[in-house]
Amino acid sequence: MLASPKAVRTLELLWQEDAAAYAVVREGEAISADGVMHGRPVVADLGPAGKAIEARRLDVRDLVRLAAAPPAGLELGSSAQAVLAVVDLAHRSVAEGLLHPHLDHGEGWWYAFWGATLDPSVQAALTEIAAALPPAGAAAFAGDADEAVHDLYPVVVDQIARDRLRADNVRLVQPRRRSSASALELFLEGLTAADPALPKHAGYSALERRLSRWVDDGLARLPSSRWTLGLHLDERETASGDLVLELWLQAEDDPTLGLPASLLWDGGGDVFGFLRSGNPRRDLFARLAEIEPLLANAGIAFDELEPDEATVGADETSRFLRETMPELAALGIPVLLPSAWVRSPSRLRVNLVATSESLPRRSSGLLSPAALARFDWRLAVGDVELTDEEIAELASAKEPYVRVAGRWHAIRPAEVERALRFLERRRTSAGVVDLVRAVSGLVTDETGIELGEVTLDAPLSDLLGGGESHFRSLETPAGMRFDLFPFQERGHGWLRLLGDLGVGGILADDMGLGKTVQAIAMLVSEREDTATDELGPTLVVCPMSVVRQWGHEIERFAPGLRVHLHHGLGRLTGEALERAARSSDVVITSYDIAARDVDALALVEWDRLLMDEAQDVKNPSTKRARALRRLPARRRLAMTGTPIENRLGELWAIMDIVNPGLLGSREWFDRTFARRIETYGDEGALERLRSIVQPFILRRAKDSPEVELELPPITVGKDYCRLTVEQASLYQATVDRWLPRIEEHEDRFGRRGAVLAMLGQLKQVCNHPELLLPTGRPLDGRSGKLERLVELLREVPDGDKALVFTQYPGFDRLVPHLAERLGRKVGFFHGRLNAGQREELLAAFDHGDGPSLLVISIRAGGRGLNLPAANHVFHFDRWWNPAVEQQATDRVYRFGQRKHVHVHSLICTGTLEERIDALLESKRELAEKVIAGRSEDWLGELDLGAIRAAVELSLDSVEEAA
Repeated sequence: MLASPKAVRTLELLWQEDAAAYAVVREGEAISADGVMHGRPVVADLGPAGKAIEARRLDVRDLVRLAAAPPAGLELGSSAQAVLAVVDLAHRSVAEGLLHPHLDHGEGWWYAFWGATLDPSVQAALTEIAAALPPAGAAAFAGDADEAVHDLYPVVVDQIARDRLRADNVRLVQPRRRSSASALELFLEGLTAADPALPKHAGYSALERRLSRWVDDGLARLPSSRWTLGLHLDERETASGDLVLELWLQAEDDPTLGLPASLLWDGGGDVFGFLRSGNPRRDLFARLAEIEPLLANAGIAFDELEPDEATVGADETSRFLRETMPELAALGIPVLLPSAWVRSPSRLRVNLVATSESLPRRSSGLLSPAALARFDWRLAVGDVELTDEEIAELASAKEPYVRVAGRWHAIRPAEVERALRFLERRRTSAGVVDLVRAVSGLVTDETGIELGEVTLDAPLSDLLGGGESHFRSLETPAGMRFDLFPFQERGHGWLRLLGDLGVGGILADDMGLGKTVQAIAMLVSEREDTATDELGPTLVVCPMSVVRQWGHEIERFAPGLRVHLHHGLGRLTGEALERAARSSDVVITSYDIAARDVDALALVEWDRLLMDEAQDVKNPSTKRARALRRLPARRRLAMTGTPIENRLGELWAIMDIVNPGLLGSREWFDRTFARRIETYGDEGALERLRSIVQPFILRRAKDSPEVELELPPITVGKDYCRLTVEQASLYQATVDRWLPRIEEHEDRFGRRGAVLAMLGQLKQVCNHPELLLPTGRPLDGRSGKLERLVELLREVPDGDKALVFTQYPGFDRLVPHLAERLGRKVGFFHGRLNAGQREELLAAFDHGDGPSLLVISIRAGGRGLNLPAANHVFHFDRWWNPAVEQQATDRVYRFGQRKHVHVHSLICTGTLEERIDALLESKRELAEKVIAGRSEDWLGELDLGAIRAAVELSLDSVEEAA
């Protein structure tokens, strides 16, 4: 029964466990919301016996404001009187200093709070308030009024303390860059922040232990201790670019407790008295007087009345670091340097500018052997290159701190010595192999120096660009009987390029693509372009079974080449062998014979050493491999379809014969590349190795250009599903809404945009109606594709892990839905995660106890991730770009994968998904456009008839009703 309009209106405040108060107005027997209250109206289970009433939710800040000015015209009910009494008690406690800093952890985050100190008087007051609290006020705490009051009190204490500090603009620590701030600095900053949540930092756990010990040991009695002096050299920006020297006070009994002296002058001095009884101002002036002569010698002076900080110029900083700092250390005065200097000292780097010298052209149209690079090595500190004068000054200074281009840098003296030795020993010009070693950082790595920026001129950039587009095809030479295929002409051009440059290479074409024919074409065209007596003979070393086959191939393709077989019991030796070699274009022998006759063969100056089936020398310790290294040859070429059969060391062994020194020593290569790639799946090391060897390896496979790394089997399939009635209705409505607009567009650009917009919405409908029209309703049973995905995921064997790719990260309801339906941990990788969150999620997924399923936004995780822990891939929606989907699949199907990989693409039958999939399969030209990187844009170019046919909804596209 409602009360009359004249009934007394009473305010009630009910405290809940979710750190919120609910304000309700009671009128006689009725309880309802009241317009004068702040907060959003909600329906809360606050009434007697769980009866739901309408209330206004107040956060703690609103509650404190309400206590300061209760609404006029309302009486305070029993619960309101009790809650406001708690607020009043919290005000008194904060004023009396009955609180302490507290570091808490929960739900993966750390929080900075002001903890409430419960002395006997406070405890007695809370007990009295709890006794007056009506049963309704404690309903959320199972009727325990004492628990309700003790839950409310510390939350209000923290809010009041935080509000007072912020109102007085008190800062417990000078603001610094988040990336360089310590855990203590972030914690102190959090105590005055609006939000207690702290940024990520690894040091909170240790700080929490120290803080807890301090609270346990000292809160019962306020410690009395003197304050000692400390100095902080800060690199924060000033108008002149100078540094700032700050005065800090540190507790004598706890060196980890320090506060800036500026708090004494800007209204924050009470914090000193709160932490320690004593006289911080007296301690500051007394200690400062002791060191003022030392500071004066360095040209540094603080304000006499309110000393807090001083600006320090370049000369003063140099004297302070060199002379004053050691003297202060002797007096026990700590000096804290900028965190960037201590944690990440500036690295000395060497930048390289490489330019090509004269590049005359030969008749082949390729670079001549004179195309050498000129090196200009330049020393840099951070991003600033040093002049010759600055390098000389750096060499003579021998100090750990230097000023370059207006900024101070901390540099290790040992690095300076290494860098100067490096510059002294570097050559100013070199060949292609030395250029690749320099550009890839091998030279600097081996000497312990960091390589900085590398600048190449256009010819050198083209030379090292790699790939078939960076060399010219050469037609079949006149001395060849049969024409080369186009891809063999490209191989011929590549072989001539390396030969003209005087460097070695590995022709790694797949078996059956004619490596021998391409090599013969190279030998023929070289002799057509150059006098034979200038070239000298080529030594072909191959397995014994193909020695004579080599002779037959030359006779068949290039009968003009003079061939000598060094084979069998009657083979030549000594001077007879030398004469036969010099009068031949090609000498053919086997690996075994070459190892036996190495002394005789070493007497010939070979123009080229050509190793066929070069995997036969993949073990560098064998006799044959050692023998081949002894043979003198101006150029070297290896031919093998499998330069890596089992281990990366095999690549090193072959490359060390054709280009000695390119990959460093065997031990260095194993440490830098092989171990990291083979044992740890280091993608960075793998990419770097590829960039180094790319100019010297040409690989073309029969079916694809993939690299020669062994991968497990992969099964790629398509899983078809039908639309629900809801999906079908929304799909047809979307088509009906968009097609007239598309037909109205006369300009190509406008129509293309409308087509892509329609197709995007239809894709969303095929995924789930909630994507297009969010309603908040449950996801179950509304999408045939989602139900099929759940079925497929349930079939994933225990112990296997899976990825689900989607291009709609906004559909984040998918993640909890899958977790609930499957009863598994499900992670979500998307673009809104910061770097730390991404690393944590990926590390958890890689761990056996981590999520067994990872939903990934294809834009955020379709490239760059290494996820071999999974071996099941589900493309929830089609990107309609095979290249993009393949890149996503390759997150799993990559180096390091050990299990059979299963890839599923989900397709709604009778919709545009099925028809465009068929288009991609049947239209090679369209597929090539997609692979070329045009994504889905090509769909906008379809004519109206093709668009209508693509989006038409078939009768069999809808699931039958259950």
